[in-house]
Amino acid sequence: MEMFFIPLVYILLICLLIGNHRFFELKGVSRAFVCILFIIKAFAGIIITFNAEKIYSGDDGYFFYEAGKTFLDYGVENPFEYLKLMFGIYDSSNSEAYHHFLNWKNLPMWNDGETMIKLCSLIHIFAFSNILVHSIVFSFLSFCGLTAIYKATIHITRSNGFSLFLLLMLWPSVVFFSSGILKETLLIALSGLFFFSLTQFGVSLRMKIYCFMLFFLLWLIKPHFIFFFTPAIIAYISMTKFKLKSNWVSRLVILGVFALYIVLSVVVHDKILGRNAASTIALVQQSSMKNSIYEKAESYIQPPVIAADYGSILRNTPKAFYQVITVPWFYTNAGLRWKTAAIENILVLIMVLMNIYAAFDRKNKYTLYHFAFLLFLISFYSLVGFTCALEASILRFKAPILPFLIAGSYMFLLQYKDKILKNATSDN
Repeated sequence: MEMFFIPLVYILLICLLIGNHRFFELKGVSRAFVCILFIIKAFAGIIITFNAEKIYSGDDGYFFYEAGKTFLDYGVENPFEYLKLMFGIYDSSNSEAYHHFLNWKNLPMWNDGETMIKLCSLIHIFAFSNILVHSIVFSFLSFCGLTAIYKATIHITRSNGFSLFLLLMLWPSVVFFSSGILKETLLIALSGLFFFSLTQFGVSLRMKIYCFMLFFLLWLIKPHFIFFFTPAIIAYISMTKFKLKSNWVSRLVILGVFALYIVLSVVVHDKILGRNAASTIALVQQSSMKNSIYEKAESYIQPPVIAADYGSILRNTPKAFYQVITVPWFYTNAGLRWKTAAIENILVLIMVLMNIYAAFDRKNKYTLYHFAFLLFLISFYSLVGFTCALEASILRFKAPILPFLIAGSYMFLLQYKDKILKNATSDN
């Protein structure tokens, strides 16, 4: 009974926070309804935590939970060293402890796995060794990120977005991959809050500080995500500064700035840091393919094979992007869960096509938003297509983009709805 009593207490406490904090004062949505959707998300996280092995073909939640407990036990005996590791102060004196507790795979420092272990160690302090409390905390973090995406979209469109809030909170893949103890919950939380802080950048100095802090955290935990997100933002801001009247010229400016950023980043990465990005992507692809074949995974899918050069990556980018947006799909031997995911993916594919159309619709007042987002979408999904050799992995790794895709589709449909109403009024 205690296993469920403590999580219920935390759910109630978070509902009290939602009911009283102004961040959750949402246009078009009552606080009571916001609490109901959080409760649904919290229980989804609990269910997913108990069934992680079956749902994800892995058990990240229990791994981070146990690793966080081990790291906290080390902190009880060595509080000063624990704090140094917690704040990223790494030197020769704690190198062994760092690699033992946080980074035994020798990945880049401050990766998302390392951050998850640190967060779990902090949650252990008040979780009373209850894994469901961890699940609720991470579900709440992603809930904040999704709420932030809603607030940012409503700020841009000046609309009443009840339907948008429902879609963001109840879209199946978003529920499954942003609830429970998963790395995707952290990415959705930070990216959503970062997007919201961008729309509020000019409001106050505090929002500017939040924006830069979130940007820095995203670079640390998911550099490839923010790597493609950054040029889309810079390109759009650059275009607005020029105040061009032609949308086609504006698109060329966005595309030019985006391409220039990528080229300069590659030059810095290859020539200054001495690490070839094309080789890194090719090596990750080979490792993914070998691991998937070794594990005899049922959902193995052959990614577009690339050589360690940029020409090969550019030539195969359309194939990689196409593979990601068309997975999962229907197969004769697929189970009910996979067929359900395939049905959902048809809707995702429709949203992708809607955003592509919106990016080039000359009458769409949000067309340049869509165009900048489209560059980010193609870049990120192509990278996923190159580096994932499992259909289940593709389904999971493309999920953090879905809230932004939903928001983009809402922006398009909102204007489409306005056109329909306008035509209906003129007919009458």
